[in-house]
Amino acid sequence: MTMAVVTPGSFKNGLTIEYKDSVWKVLSFQQTKTARQAAMVRTKLKNLISGTTIDETFRISESLNTALVEKEDALYSYADKEYFNFLDAETYEGVALRRDLVDQADLLRDGMTVQIVKWGDTIVDVVLPQNAEYDVTYTEPGIKKAASSNQLKPATLDTGAEIMVPLYVDIGDKVKVATADRSFVERILNTKRK
Repeated sequence: MTMAVVTPGSFKNGLTIEYKDSVWKVLSFQQTKTARQAAMVRTKLKNLISGTTIDETFRISESLNTALVEKEDALYSYADKEYFNFLDAETYEGVALRRDLVDQADLLRDGMTVQIVKWGDTIVDVVLPQNAEYDVTYTEPGIKKAASSNQLKPATLDTGAEIMVPLYVDIGDKVKVATADRSFVERILNTKRK
């Protein structure tokens, strides 16, 4: 199997690369160019083996290898003190993962399909679905006709996670959330509980 080569100019959030004898996930990146210097890419990288995060700057012309990772679907089952427990979606075998491998863990819900990312035989990451739906269990009372306002307020979801939502969202509303950055996407209409 040959490794794909990527330049920092074509980085995307979530891309996995091999760097410094380990596997890293690109959390964020920004291209910069000054009049006197060659273009650079400033990145925030997470080491998927150790969990450490670093800021690194690459020349735009550098070549890096993408990490050869495999992704397998799994269903979230339950959590205990040390592990999150999943079922492999194909074999239904149990998979227990250390808590530090799961980012945004408070957005996990029973039966949620996630992707378990393996680098060789080592599980290095768990990727939640891009968007997921949740019920709002607590927030300050909503303001009618606030749809045009860009103001946000805190809200607690049925998993216990806290996110920021627009003022018009109320207790009992169902909302769609982008799991990567915990941002509100939309309110799902006609689901309000009486």
